[in-house]
Amino acid sequence: MIIAIDGPSGTGKSTVAKGVAKELRFTFFDTGAMYRSLAWWLLSTNVDLDDEDAVAQTLDNFHYEIKSEGQERKYIVNGEDVTHAIRTHEISAAASKIAIYPDVRHTIVKIQRQFGLHGSAVFEGRDMGTVVFPKAEVKIFLTATPECRAKRRYLELVQKFPDQKETFSLSQILQDIQERDEKDTTRAISPLKQASDALLIDTSHLTAEQVIQKITTLAKSKLPNPRRKHFFYFLIYWAARIYFKLFFRLKIHGLEHFRSGAAVIAANHASNLDPPVVSISCPEEVHFLAKDSLFRKPLLGALIRRLNSHPVARDAADAHTFRLILNLLQNGQKIILFPEGQRTENGELQPIERGLPFLVIKARCAIQPVYVQGTFEAWPRGKPLPKFSGKITCVFGSPIEWVEFDHLEKREAEKKIIERMGTTFRALKEWLESGAQGSPP
Repeated sequence: MIIAIDGPSGTGKSTVAKGVAKELRFTFFDTGAMYRSLAWWLLSTNVDLDDEDAVAQTLDNFHYEIKSEGQERKYIVNGEDVTHAIRTHEISAAASKIAIYPDVRHTIVKIQRQFGLHGSAVFEGRDMGTVVFPKAEVKIFLTATPECRAKRRYLELVQKFPDQKETFSLSQILQDIQERDEKDTTRAISPLKQASDALLIDTSHLTAEQVIQKITTLAKSKLPNPRRKHFFYFLIYWAARIYFKLFFRLKIHGLEHFRSGAAVIAANHASNLDPPVVSISCPEEVHFLAKDSLFRKPLLGALIRRLNSHPVARDAADAHTFRLILNLLQNGQKIILFPEGQRTENGELQPIERGLPFLVIKARCAIQPVYVQGTFEAWPRGKPLPKFSGKITCVFGSPIEWVEFDHLEKREAEKKIIERMGTTFRALKEWLESGAQGSPP
């Protein structure tokens, strides 16, 4: 699902968009940061911003990335972190200047649409619902009186720069806002306007929390509810949960990282207990793969089919299996995979194989990393039956977004995904073994 939030400055778009994304566990995209990042790059390379042709000729050399580090997002331009550098008044003014150029808008819109392919997200800007995502499932247009917006901007500046309070003028800020509105609504390229099917919300007398509630309520009414498990799945899900809670003291950490939308749930593989443990730890229905020989056993085959298991003849690399996984992901489902390929012999983490990056590159989807501890002790490889006691823990890490690798050549992307997964598994393991304090990385 795409949620497009448009409106003039000072209406609370960024605050609201971040709140909606957090509430729905969607990805938030600050589209203004994209224009600021481009402006920063043009200034750093001494391009004359008043020369539209010179700006256009350099756009092919602009490479923009977003990297997630825990809860923080970093903006990378041609390999350099510009997260803080783009927040100056100079960069903001430069971004406004270049944003009216058709070639600039075409370049940024292309980047935004690429990001929109990779899972549910909230985009805020001035033309999200009219130009960038005209088919967004939810469109919002925020407005407020110019006086209210000017006051908000004034208070924001005073809070950020208290030592410069005397230099801020409420009347000047109001004038700047009115001039910006005139420029945005009358420009020839992508003017600021409400989409015909967008919900208009006047935020003049509403708190950010009230606006967030209105939008999340609307979004949830249009969002398929994958957490509403069909009866048989629900019955087995809770029976298995109770079993593992009683006999293995199952603990689950990091569910705040679990988000809606398509994703590969990538877990370390220590035991035959891993698939059921990861499945019942997820708050949504999930899918997983199983050897086709299991489906030829009458009772077992019927059972696991109804629990969203899918038969594979060899491994996740064969053509039929790949088409199956791709179809599930394209339909917004989540599927559990074990990127180490096979169960560990000694309980230690193993190297990541190429199957995961191959699928992620083709499906262009997010990865939901999961680290499982205790299943090896409960049922190590080579033992015919599991123990019926122990302690098992399941830890969900921060999602790994496909956009982090989208700009890379295929082989380089595969290498980076493998490295990232190995680092993530080790970080989750270390977090758990060091006391499991706070949110998992």
